[in-house]
Amino acid sequence: MTPSTIDPVPLSAYPSFKPVNGPPPAMPAAWAATVLLHPFSPPLSTDPKPDNPFFQLCTANVKYVAGSYLSAQVTGTDYGQWWYVITPDQTLLSTDGGRQWTPVNLGWTLPKDWYGAQADNAACAGSSPLNWMSPQPVDWWKVPVPIPQSPPAATWMWFDSSSSAPVRMMFGNGPPKPTLGDPTQLAFFQMWSFSYFPSFQSYASAEAAPPKPSTFEAAAIPGFAVGNPNGYELFTWNTNFGMTAFMTPVNGHFNPLPTRVLYVWKDDADYRVYSDRAQDTLMLFTYNPDDPQHTQSQTALLTGPAPAGTTPPPESATGFLITSFEGAPSTCLGGSQFPFPQEPPNWISIPGVEGTIQATISGNPVIAPNTTVTICSVLFPPAPPNYPEATYLWTWYAPQNASGTQSRPITFMQSQSGVNLGTSLALADYYFYENFSQPINPGNFDIPSVCSVQTRNFGLRRRLP
Repeated sequence: MTPSTIDPVPLSAYPSFKPVNGPPPAMPAAWAATVLLHPFSPPLSTDPKPDNPFFQLCTANVKYVAGSYLSAQVTGTDYGQWWYVITPDQTLLSTDGGRQWTPVNLGWTLPKDWYGAQADNAACAGSSPLNWMSPQPVDWWKVPVPIPQSPPAATWMWFDSSSSAPVRMMFGNGPPKPTLGDPTQLAFFQMWSFSYFPSFQSYASAEAAPPKPSTFEAAAIPGFAVGNPNGYELFTWNTNFGMTAFMTPVNGHFNPLPTRVLYVWKDDADYRVYSDRAQDTLMLFTYNPDDPQHTQSQTALLTGPAPAGTTPPPESATGFLITSFEGAPSTCLGGSQFPFPQEPPNWISIPGVEGTIQATISGNPVIAPNTTVTICSVLFPPAPPNYPEATYLWTWYAPQNASGTQSRPITFMQSQSGVNLGTSLALADYYFYENFSQPINPGNFDIPSVCSVQTRNFGLRRRLP
């Protein structure tokens, strides 16, 4: 399936990959980096201030010399400082700036490369800019998680196409325990779901690198500010827009999907039929040639609820997942098999999700070039046993007005999403975006005939977009 003739977003606006040949980027013999670390979940209610940094947004200075040490000086945006030093024999921790050190067992081993036990199975989906902010292309590498499961989970790593410096990492499956890592995966970074590298400097040898740190130094990330110093409000989606994205799965069988989203949400006074509140997300399987089902596309067609006090029209507050195949009939899931209706424009402000602007970044040349970014967290369903109360959804937005209510999406990431539903999409990176001056043609939200009456059900639970 491709966009219809009434689709206001042209196929040329979809993101695309260029092929990448060659081996995965090697870890330099020595390097230094600043990193921005997003946790899998908030702390448990029974331990709201744990004596580790793994449940809060953090910054860190990380230095590495092959075969010798990895030093990670971590600063929490809420509280605390932790200094970890991994050597070939042990991991040491200091919480007083390096005056006293304690051996700790965190399940880490001194890394030799970025990929751990699955280095031989790393695969590149292609090269593309990370999002609309960043014209510099990066290479999108997928690494299987060594923990046996079916379908397999994947860790994603993004490297600068020119320098091979790491730009971002997404661990699709958390460590064995929130405070105990897997020795076969990348030490330290595996404890967070989502990490950015605002700076990275490599050295040809240990002799060329700066000396091993002797004092604690908090990471300095240009433009980064904890909290919400500009007083932005939480964003509200425009009610008549289109955008494109790469949707990246944590199911290791799949590569990112070029995606188009159309969204309409009319005011109560203007609402008449189900298509007055609807979202159509078209996902193309362009870069998944090995899919044994020969999937061409999937469309998630979601409709919103009718205004309170009115009689809901047919097909309101429901969801359908339509899958098109090469050389085979399309299929449709709905009702209890696909219980995801459309969310309202203020979905981040829905009571209970505790949407919060945790930090801002202004004009950082690597991760927010010429842009101000709000880093927002949203509480998402738990992922027991490791995260029994909640997980985090992380989303970055660029304010387009002084209040921040009008903001352009940059990225959307669900921590610990699991690999049990379809491609298990966990990440969206956004490219084209337009608030349309003319109403989107309601024909874009037609429910296809393959969605029979058996797929339609109205008692659906809520889920964020």
